[in-house]
Amino acid sequence: MHRRLVNPLFLLLACSPPEIGLDDSGWTEDTGDADTDTDTDTDTDAEIWEGFLEARRGYLEQLAEPILDCVVQVDTSHPAFHGCIDWHSAVHGSWALHRISGITGDDSYREVAESVLDPTSLEGELALLQSGSIATSEIPYGYAWFLALASEREAAGGDDLAPHAELVADDLLDHMWGLAEGALAYNLQDDDYQNLSWEALNLWQRAESQADEALAVELQDWVSAEIADRTHLCPLEQSPDNTSDFFPPCLHLAMVVLTVLPEEQAQDWMEQHLPAELQLQPLVDISSAHQGGLNFSRSWGLWALWKATGDSHYRSLYADHIETHMAMPQYWAEGYSSYSHWVAQFGVYGVALSYE
Repeated sequence: MHRRLVNPLFLLLACSPPEIGLDDSGWTEDTGDADTDTDTDTDTDAEIWEGFLEARRGYLEQLAEPILDCVVQVDTSHPAFHGCIDWHSAVHGSWALHRISGITGDDSYREVAESVLDPTSLEGELALLQSGSIATSEIPYGYAWFLALASEREAAGGDDLAPHAELVADDLLDHMWGLAEGALAYNLQDDDYQNLSWEALNLWQRAESQADEALAVELQDWVSAEIADRTHLCPLEQSPDNTSDFFPPCLHLAMVVLTVLPEEQAQDWMEQHLPAELQLQPLVDISSAHQGGLNFSRSWGLWALWKATGDSHYRSLYADHIETHMAMPQYWAEGYSSYSHWVAQFGVYGVALSYE
């Protein structure tokens, strides 16, 4: 089933996507005629979404299992974030457990994270951040995840990561605003650890969670000038070919633009850069460890497109990417060194978006 977007002029009249529900219908090209979508197409989208809503709580519970296992492992010498093979995976493992607890109301998930985030261990992590010994390998990717964890922990009533997050945010801002033209263009198109969109998104979300209006506006202006104006380097049409690593750079460029920019600017961007039709099939033949996270991370960008356009085609693609990968546990629940120490966290991020 394919959807077409409405005429861009009509998009300017849309203040927000419809409330999430089973009676949402996709938009069609504005021809002046009656809606050309068939009842069958509308019903299909509704059925896809209904099935996802019924399954999503179970998905979170299934995804939690490898995360609960990995965060308590002692795979490195880090004081708190010592599980899940590496520092950044341990960080987003703790983030995921906090997020699942927040959604389900089941505190047992967060309690496992708290078992490794004890005061002594967090003091040790703060000392490492202050020394700069973590930054070399974790800026920007791991530091961006740390901001997500700090905000999620604060939402649950804990402020013990605040001093860490302040250091991390300052280091990320220094890194991002210090990028030379060539590095900025490279990072915008990077499909893994150096991805610029992921860095900018988490900095902006941190500013929002801290009610730092001045920084949020500064970041909006920066995203407008340094990311949105470089869309030609990574157009959405290129997304089906971005399959080498765990991030879809062009889809995430769209995600950060549509999430961060004010509505009118985001609509202007869509007029210029959103394809009339974006088709993106989930990967089913995973050929590398990093590809194991791509279906889930694609779902993040597809959700942003759904929110911005109200086009249920993107909502169905979002659900399809999550459901397809959930049906392949060998790429998220098994193979500790390749998949289960990190991919489930990407899945939690994707599923959690539907609870916003």
